[in-house]
Amino acid sequence: MIERATPKAFRPPETNATVAMLPLVRDPARPWSPGWCTYPDGFDENPDIEIICGGENEKMARAAACWRQGNLLHFGFEQSPAEMNEKGRRLLLNCIAYITRFTEDRPIAVTQSVFAGPVALPRAYLDRRLGQNGDTSDSAWLLNNHLIDELKGRNRDVVRKWYTEYRPYLHPGADLKLEVDAEARTLGAPIDRVEFFDKAIAALRSGSDHTQAATRLLARYAPADSAHLDSPAAWDQWYNENRPYLFFSDQGDYRWYVDALAKKRGVPSKDLRGPARASRP
Repeated sequence: MIERATPKAFRPPETNATVAMLPLVRDPARPWSPGWCTYPDGFDENPDIEIICGGENEKMARAAACWRQGNLLHFGFEQSPAEMNEKGRRLLLNCIAYITRFTEDRPIAVTQSVFAGPVALPRAYLDRRLGQNGDTSDSAWLLNNHLIDELKGRNRDVVRKWYTEYRPYLHPGADLKLEVDAEARTLGAPIDRVEFFDKAIAALRSGSDHTQAATRLLARYAPADSAHLDSPAAWDQWYNENRPYLFFSDQGDYRWYVDALAKKRGVPSKDLRGPARASRP
């Protein structure tokens, strides 16, 4: 989610150590025009995304001010080089030099712009509220009404336990709020784990009552370019070829994607991250 920001200073990527903020403009005390930052919730799922640094802003300082997706660079600081101090200018030059290394990488997941209308939010927003705190008081804008009513009045330990069990089955409903995918739950196919394909393809092959549900689930979550597959044998072949290169993205509209660069290089997607995706050192 992109927010208005006032990135007068930057923070290196999150670490356990306390990190001082570094001013990037000549006069940090002067009011400056705001730039743009992006909340990185769910970014770690996407192999093509790399956060370079955060920035001081109206929300949390951990929001990403400089980050890369594929061969695209987001530099959120509004000020021109003439308004920056030496550190600011060097940061800009280093970011430009860095992005030129990624000539093969491309953005993978497709995410609707927040300016185009309501979007489904990543489950990372719920991780803090339900997973860590077990607190439903600030979840009505994320969960559908049925789940809010179901969890209302439960103590925090029960809510945390519920969330651990049902998180792998949460997906956007018609109103874009999260709800439990009953078909995935019945099939025991967590939508965000690679075993989803094992369970769904096995159900296709079985010819049981779950076959139609498996067909719908694969249409709902599998990569868009797999829509032509029409038999268990075709799905088996596709899955065997692409398994090491698959990743699931909440940011990418709750779908699976094939990491084309990882497949091209023959490196599992989980191992091809950050600078390793560059074309040259």
